[in-house]
Amino acid sequence: MIKKYSSIFFDLDDTLLDFKAAEKAAVKKVLERNGLPCSEEAVKNYSLINQSYWERFERGEIPKTAIFAGRFQSFLELYGEKGDPEKISKEYSCGLSLEHQTVEGAHDIVKLLKSRGYKVYATTNGLSSTQYRRIKESGLGELFDGVFVSEDAGHQKPEKEYFDYVISNIPEKDKGKMLIIGDSPSSDILGGINSGIDVCWYNPRGKKTEYEIKYEVKKLSEIDSILK
Repeated sequence: MIKKYSSIFFDLDDTLLDFKAAEKAAVKKVLERNGLPCSEEAVKNYSLINQSYWERFERGEIPKTAIFAGRFQSFLELYGEKGDPEKISKEYSCGLSLEHQTVEGAHDIVKLLKSRGYKVYATTNGLSSTQYRRIKESGLGELFDGVFVSEDAGHQKPEKEYFDYVISNIPEKDKGKMLIIGDSPSSDILGGINSGIDVCWYNPRGKKTEYEIKYEVKKLSEIDSILK
């Protein structure tokens, strides 16, 4: 059987790395350290604020620089608290880089694809210092053929320019032999559409999307049947 694809682009957060678990642990610690509300509800509200900032960034509504302190400024305003959002953001980023929980089956699927001869790359938005450390500490780093963080690329998913950057740094140039695997419609799926690359949507919660996708899986192990 001839393989259709040769190069696989894995999203990191909420695809291979359990970002929700990492975020929860890191933000709870930084809120406690700064004497701010740190209940389960407070952590959940921060997560919603953070997600909204990243989605606005991916839609091109705000620059990346507006995310990091901005999300904590919004959190402080929500709870009527005072604090230095820049300082809190730096503490949080440092703490997040120490969290490296993985999604169930992450190591297994990457190892399996490598054993079948695929080139496997990490493609992620985020801060380079944070993402590189998390990848290394998770044990996934040694499995990838390359890691591409938006901060280094100068562009972010879903921009076509981000994937142009990735492609310029790998041997494969035929987009028909590439597959993006990720959880985010606004980042991974739209990125594939913008770039002309097939997408496999990792959708463990059974969400709906308006975008047309090539494949959909609820578990990482299901990728096995797609990439024989």
